Amino acid sequence: MELVYYWAPLNGDKPGPWEKIMASQDVFELARQKGAAFLSTMAFEYEPEKDKEEPRRYGDLVIDFDCKDDPEQARKDCVIFVNHLFGYMVRPGELRYWITGSKGFHIIVPSYLFGGIEGDPLLPQIYARMVQFLTVRIWHGQPNSVDTSMYCMGKGKLLRMENVQRPNGMYKVPITWEELSTQSYDDLIELARQPRHIEVAPPSLRLPQPLASMYHWHKTLVHRPPTNCLLSPADFIMKCKFIRYCSENAETLEEPLWHAMLSVLKGLGDFGHWMSHELSLRHPEYTPAETDKKIEKVVPNMSCDKIRQLYDCRCDCGVPFPSMIWATGKGAEGVKQTEVERVSNLIEPFDFYPAEDGMTVYADIHVNEHRETYRVDSFEFKNLIGYRYYQETGKHLKSAAAQDLIHFITARGLFGGAEKQKVFTRIAHLDDAVYIDLCDDQWRAVEITAGGWRIVTSPPVRFRRVKGMLPLPEPMEGGSVAEIRKLLNIGQEDALLVEAWLLGILSPGPYPVLILEGEQGSAKSSTTRLLRMLLDPSVAPTRAAPRNEQDLIISANNSWIVTLDNLSGVPVWLSDALCRMATGGSFSARKLFTNDEEALFTIMRPIVLNGIDQVADRHDLADRSLRVTLPVIKPENRLTESELSLAIDAAAPKILGGLCDGVVCALKNRQSIQVENPPRMADFTHWCVAAEEAMHWETGEFLEAYGSNQDESIERALESDHVANAIITLMSGVFDWEGTPTELLKALENVVDERVTRLKLWPQVPAALGKRLTRCKGFLRSSGINVNQQRGGERLITITNEKIAPTASSNVSISNGVFFG
Repeated sequence: MELVYYWAPLNGDKPGPWEKIMASQDVFELARQKGAAFLSTMAFEYEPEKDKEEPRRYGDLVIDFDCKDDPEQARKDCVIFVNHLFGYMVRPGELRYWITGSKGFHIIVPSYLFGGIEGDPLLPQIYARMVQFLTVRIWHGQPNSVDTSMYCMGKGKLLRMENVQRPNGMYKVPITWEELSTQSYDDLIELARQPRHIEVAPPSLRLPQPLASMYHWHKTLVHRPPTNCLLSPADFIMKCKFIRYCSENAETLEEPLWHAMLSVLKGLGDFGHWMSHELSLRHPEYTPAETDKKIEKVVPNMSCDKIRQLYDCRCDCGVPFPSMIWATGKGAEGVKQTEVERVSNLIEPFDFYPAEDGMTVYADIHVNEHRETYRVDSFEFKNLIGYRYYQETGKHLKSAAAQDLIHFITARGLFGGAEKQKVFTRIAHLDDAVYIDLCDDQWRAVEITAGGWRIVTSPPVRFRRVKGMLPLPEPMEGGSVAEIRKLLNIGQEDALLVEAWLLGILSPGPYPVLILEGEQGSAKSSTTRLLRMLLDPSVAPTRAAPRNEQDLIISANNSWIVTLDNLSGVPVWLSDALCRMATGGSFSARKLFTNDEEALFTIMRPIVLNGIDQVADRHDLADRSLRVTLPVIKPENRLTESELSLAIDAAAPKILGGLCDGVVCALKNRQSIQVENPPRMADFTHWCVAAEEAMHWETGEFLEAYGSNQDESIERALESDHVANAIITLMSGVFDWEGTPTELLKALENVVDERVTRLKLWPQVPAALGKRLTRCKGFLRSSGINVNQQRGGERLITITNEKIAPTASSNVSISNGVFFG
């Protein structure tokens, strides 16, 4: 089939005369050769003409964001819109992004993502409804920078082509999602000063079902047959509780109820015939011919009395037949409700309960034989209510009514007597089982016990979904964690430690902090993203260092794995917070700036840090860490992002399957395994040793690698601690030392370089020295040096060196800063 495009040259900054061009594989390049600066957003089966049947149209969905007064607001709206699309299981790499060079942005959603590649004569109207629906869901009728005027019939609209220069000197250039979501408009417009090219990943040809469902729903609305009534019968008949019940349970509806539904709809004439097929589509035995036969056989207009013998709808609409709800004025008044009543009816099938903290309320919603869980004060739940309201009424839910409903639900959940429930993020432990949320649209989970693992559709635990979460692949039976070694740029011993860290993520905790170090070009960020995507995929797999503890808490609360990218050292407050988060700790933050109420969080999370310099130089963080050094990747071994993405997609199911086998083994053996002299992260060590058999490690191989890694971390931490180094130097060849903090500070100053004593990290007063000793005495003990701080009295400090045999004259004292013995 030959398709038609339209192109136009520049005329100032506007399109010149339109010209026709036949579609081909290189239509964009061919149009450029003809002098095109603009190309139509759609291709046509033939040229559209007035009073002629509309041609079938083909094309991707283009969303235009334009705000001349505040282009930064257009960028923010663009980011919000794309983030909302991620909720429809769209991946960021499947969209394309441009900055137009004139205070705006363009996004393209490929038509294959929603199954629209077959085209449609009314495609602009379908796209217009989709975008209007999305903007209402996101902004609730508030102003936004989305331009919906481009979805018009006829020859449609022209779109400026890539790398076309404007009169202001700027170009329309492609940008990445990372650039769009992290950089300001002022930074992005600098990219538009010259032509730019970005490598485009090949189409995934994946069909995100939620997005596809939305497309077909709006396509149905556009193609809805006309009716002679001023109001569509659907606006009233769907208010019938019986018909609504039949629609919501179409897959499992019993034959008597199906017969009654067809009888009701047959009384609506042509519209009822169309509606019967519409509601029958989801029935497993549906065929158009069979449904037509059933419609012919039924007697129209079954009475409400007979229907109540089959299904007690408890309806007081006041009419004898459901079809009269829309056909008579009395019937229409009988079902007329206030907005509050209509909104309240939406939540009847939901279950509300408080979370463990006693402050947060969640809702369980049963959809197509699976349960979905939402936090009632989240945007997702508000959007869900708004969507259901729109489905039922054809109107948009007012913000005030939605907010009143949320307040009512919260009070009902907190004080309605519902039992508290624990709600998990991505990973859950219940009794002797582990659950992994696959985050797919069926809300399935992997259930792992000592007897094996399986995928379940209704797990006994509740999972919450947060913005940005992506689905996990189904784990593959017979998979192996060793597949990760093909993807990582590390040695065999470090690869074993990374495998152990991944296995530890699925344990009850605590979790060691994985630290990736290496010089520039060693793929630290890529490795961090890879590890995150294997068990907790997200549209934003890495984050920069948080500005404060509150930012860290929010990030950790809304994900399972915390990843901090490209660190240049770790400040004291962040190091302390990460230590508490790795082993489990409580955090608080002010709930609102207008009151003194606290929001409390108890968080224990796996953590990945990466950086060029030594990231963890404080003893307590180093003691909780697994440190892996990445070598520089040779140029011939580098992969493009698309190649790496394909490799991860192929390996992820095998790695996840291998991890599930490891957890089965750990659950089976953890009661019988004994570990002598366990290190600081004893629970993690015990868990990994219990899983050795399934992980295909040699007996004792993990303990040896982990012990060696910890020794190296301790040694490096001591090397970076000037006070600890000074004490080691002081005690070199000496069995013991005793003195006051003041005397010890003078003694240490005599054994270090003068430049060290001028550093900010060097203690300037005895009290500061005491705090530093408390921090480093544990690591000094591992080097054979014991520090004992006496409280009260003279506050004597005693230091002994276990590596030196005691002698009668070995005691070292100090006088005026001069050693003698």
